[in-house]
Amino acid sequence: MSELDIKEQIDSLEEVTQPSTNSEFYTNLRVMLESMESDVLKSEKGNKAAATRLRKSLRLLKSTSADFVKFTLGKL
Repeated sequence: MSELDIKEQIDSLEEVTQPSTNSEFYTNLRVMLESMESDVLKSEKGNKAAATRLRKSLRLLKSTSADFVKFTLGKL
């Protein structure tokens, strides 16, 4: 595989479809929160890389939560 093929695969993985129902949004938020658990535990033990991943995940959770609010208000 060439480097270009790998970059295209990564880009396709980053394309996220917008949930279309409240339950889909909630499920996405729950999965995001559950996926942070290991980084929380690792960062408590002093793992700085895990703390960085956790902060990034929290920012993504915040923006997704804001999108959920907009969706419930019919503005998204």
